[in-house]
Amino acid sequence: MDNHRNIYLVSIVLLLIIGILSVINSNYFNIKDVEINGNELLTEDYILDLCKLRSGINIFAVDKEELVEILFALPQIKGVTVDRKLPDGLVIMINERRPVAIIGDDSSYRIIDKKGWILRISENLAEWDLPLITGVRINYFSDKISIDNLQLKAGLSYLNKLPKSILEEISEMNLSDKEGINLFLLNGESVRLGENFDIEKKARVFISIYNRLKSKQREFEYIDLRYDSNTLVKIKQ
Repeated sequence: MDNHRNIYLVSIVLLLIIGILSVINSNYFNIKDVEINGNELLTEDYILDLCKLRSGINIFAVDKEELVEILFALPQIKGVTVDRKLPDGLVIMINERRPVAIIGDDSSYRIIDKKGWILRISENLAEWDLPLITGVRINYFSDKISIDNLQLKAGLSYLNKLPKSILEEISEMNLSDKEGINLFLLNGESVRLGENFDIEKKARVFISIYNRLKSKQREFEYIDLRYDSNTLVKIKQ
């Protein structure tokens, strides 16, 4: 009697497993929608092609860890998650590196983040509203630049502290052994930062002064932030 009961239970379990597998492998779980969030540097089409995601693939056949590895290998991406959205969707959350500056050579311009990752290569400087780095020799690797230069490292970190609205107003960041770091704005104004400074503090002071001048519609020739105890602003006459 017990043997018959056990056989019956095993048969039921097998039927359930077969039924579940049949449902999982049915068209009901085929991908119909891929939601991609957080991407600005990379297009959705590029991501879909790179990951070989297309409608009709079963959602359970997608290896999420493999997709993460593929995307994480891109220099533009510093973080990514992939989740299934039952019954027929995938959600890809991308955390891209932030472009903060441009470096150029004789043939092209490279868009970089604060750590020197090359996020894009462009032949047209006008495509990007970012500061051009000048005054320092740049050493390139395949997808990154060397930031062994202390001024370059400090300059990129400083730019990363600025909001996009101000970053877009800066046309150039010049690095000089004699004068330190200087910013040049689109209308010819300059900001003198000096060297060996507290990056976060000096960024906070500049943002405050710049926004106050803008709100009062006051035009200036330069902002001198080289001396912590004495900030100088020369207003245009």
